[in-house]
Parts: sequence; structure tokens; C-alpha cells
Amino acid sequence: MLPELKKIGVTAGQKILVHRAPKAFTQELRDQAPPETLISTRLTKRARYDMIFHFAAPDENLDALFEMMQTALKADGALWVIMPKQKQQKQLGYVFDWNMLIASALKTTLVDNKTLTFGPEEYGTRFVIRKEMRET
Repeated sequence: MLPELKKIGVTAGQKILVHRAPKAFTQELRDQAPPETLISTRLTKRARYDMIFHFAAPDENLDALFEMMQTALKADGALWVIMPKQKQQKQLGYVFDWNMLIASALKTTLVDNKTLTFGPEEYGTRFVIRKEMRET
């Protein structure tokens, strides 16, 4: 289930990466996205994205994730990391929790600034590049 596009920051003309997402999420985003929005499912080293939706794997290397994603974001871009809620995390064998997610992000130029429910069993945390570290 996709939250309202306005709530997650999707606007017309953005370049969006949907990384490791369920097909239903990607399709719903494509169906609802404003005109001129480019949605990609492949991370390329040279591309810079306005918005990234990353669905965390149970054994995700969080340090590597944030190192990779901070370089893929435009200076004013946003990274949503989507993961199961606490009860489902345990059932699915996740080796990390939200606190570990935040700790890994804070080792980079990224900082969390919003959390939002993405479905009955999952939520996302939005990360942005700290203002003082943004290229102008």
C-alpha cells in the first residue's frame, strides 16, 4: 500500500529509484505518479535521484546501504527505507531494528526526518542529507 504521494514527497518531474520493492508497490507508484516522473528499478552509479524507495532485506548490511544510497541522492533528495513493523521483523528474521537503522545512517551524511506507515505490516523512515553537508 502506497501512502499519499504528497505525504511521501513525490512531485512531478522527479527522478525516482524503487529499489528491491515488491512489484505491486512499483506498479502502484507508476499508476499514481504525476506526469514527467521518471521511475527506475535499477540503481546506476552515475545517476542521482530525487527520491529513493529502498525495501530493506532481513540481512541488510546497513552501513553499506547508507554509504551507497547517500551518493545516489541529489543534495535535496530523500531516501525512504521501508521495513516490516517490529512484530513482523522478528517473524521474518530481521537481524536489525529501527535503532540500528538510525545508528548506521548517522555514520553518514544522512539524518532521519520522518516516519510513515506504508502498509498494515510495514513502515518507512525518510532520510535526507544534512543541510550543512549539502552541495550548493
